[in-house]
Amino acid sequence: MITLYDLAAEESVKCWSPNPWKARYILNYKKLPYRTVYVDFENVNTVIKEAGFTSSRPNPDGTPAYTVPSIIDDSTGALVTDSYKIAEYLDKQYPDTPKAFPPGTEALQAAFYKQWNTRTADILLFPILVTSVPRILTKESSLEYYYRTRNSWFGKPLDQVRPQGEDFEKLWKQLTAFFDELDGWYAKSSGQFMIGETPSFADFTVAGMVKALRIVRGADSEDWQKFKELNNGRWAKLEQALEKYASVEN
Repeated sequence: MITLYDLAAEESVKCWSPNPWKARYILNYKKLPYRTVYVDFENVNTVIKEAGFTSSRPNPDGTPAYTVPSIIDDSTGALVTDSYKIAEYLDKQYPDTPKAFPPGTEALQAAFYKQWNTRTADILLFPILVTSVPRILTKESSLEYYYRTRNSWFGKPLDQVRPQGEDFEKLWKQLTAFFDELDGWYAKSSGQFMIGETPSFADFTVAGMVKALRIVRGADSEDWQKFKELNNGRWAKLEQALEKYASVEN
């Protein structure tokens, strides 16, 4: 059995963060048995450290960071943190399952992932998603921890991080330009996914962010209503195409 560590939110939200979504998609895609341990924000460092993981990176303040998604594979004893490394591990350890990185696409996937992380951080992840997470948190301890740590990260109150007015319009133009470019990459594919009719890590990465935007901002939000229409609805359609691998019952 594999144990997946994911971030907790309000009771009605089973999975919401883009990085755990990548790992969950891949576990479901491979049909590997697993269970989920949901961890509150304020407990992540303690729970992941006590489970035996090593720090994956430093926090902005220099202290060791322990992150999700993380998995423990009981069949091998392996402890793996980071969605990309989890995908690599599962491909190698379970070679008879569908590949997150189909043979011959590894370099393409790595190049895409680097671009994705670099380009989406400042136009989507931080200003739109990170600033909206309190919407789906109900525990006072989680909210207090989240606001305190993010205020420190940004050097100002979290409520002031999301651009307003003309600044947000500029941000949205940058976001639209990037997804226009991404749409051009997908348009060169012979199928609905990045490399044809077979989903891969790149698709799970994009769909995980799309799903996070819909859940965190809310399906009725102006942000989601605008985003889902981008590029003739390609990204909302991609999320729907991968819904068969989005089970949160484990």
